[in-house]
Amino acid sequence: MRAQLEEDMAWRLDELRHLFNHLLGDVSPEEASVYSLRAILVMQYAHLEGFTRNALSLYVSAVNSRSLPVKQLKPELMAAALAIEFDTLRKGAGVSEEGKLTSRARHQISFVKRIQELSDGPVSIAAEVAVSMEMNLGSDVLKRSLVSLGIPVDRVAKEQYSSIEFVKRVRNDIAHGSRKEKISGGMFSVHMKKCEEFMNGLSRVLTQALSEEWFRLAS
Repeated sequence: MRAQLEEDMAWRLDELRHLFNHLLGDVSPEEASVYSLRAILVMQYAHLEGFTRNALSLYVSAVNSRSLPVKQLKPELMAAALAIEFDTLRKGAGVSEEGKLTSRARHQISFVKRIQELSDGPVSIAAEVAVSMEMNLGSDVLKRSLVSLGIPVDRVAKEQYSSIEFVKRVRNDIAHGSRKEKISGGMFSVHMKKCEEFMNGLSRVLTQALSEEWFRLAS
């Protein structure tokens, strides 16, 4: 998994460096146009979100490959395996020819059946649901994913959460047309550096979580 994470991180960082060199060249961030800095930050956000989703999905796949019974796993992992069922219950019964109450009863029965399946066989987690970025990676979304996988949120440094929030805000402001002012060169450079630190940090956390099997119940 570590090799896959490093490969994914490498091409993303190469693409960001290429865009940086192409748009800025020999110009310092302080002297660069606001358009260039905005374009780079939008791309940075896309890669942070893409890397995070892929990294967590690789971790889920590695856990699934263990084919472990639910009794050996932390309750967080069972909850993650039930994410689809939880989502169905949360959204409600919906419209059905049988009626709302009957549909609700069937959803509840399906939920119990799924619990019985997990109790009798190996746990399998749907990564696309358990680690969904919900189209907007932020500190809360990342923490939710870590909690769902039994990984302590404090394993990721506070400044990394702050960096994600900054890049997300800038990206949203640009997308909504409200971020038109100059971004300071110092702030831009700091968060470009934090992008790489975040990817490296998340890789280390997930690799350690897998090697030390943080997903297992303490014996």
